[in-house]
Amino acid sequence: MRLGKGLLIIGSGLLITFIGLILWNIPLPEEGSVSVDWGNIIYFGWGFFGCFALGPFVILYGIFYGLSSDS
Repeated sequence: MRLGKGLLIIGSGLLITFIGLILWNIPLPEEGSVSVDWGNIIYFGWGFFGCFALGPFVILYGIFYGLSSDS
């Protein structure tokens, strides 16, 4: 049961990382019109956070806590 829980946590971490990578790669406007397209910056921020912070944290949690054996 613990192996299944660990794999589920790792799988959800991979999914969070993949979704974060997609959001992080949404192209932002190259022009100086940042105030007009300010709504797109939230995708970049949450994508960066999901791809490089939350996703890897969930994966490491699943590896070290979810797959560790009870002694």
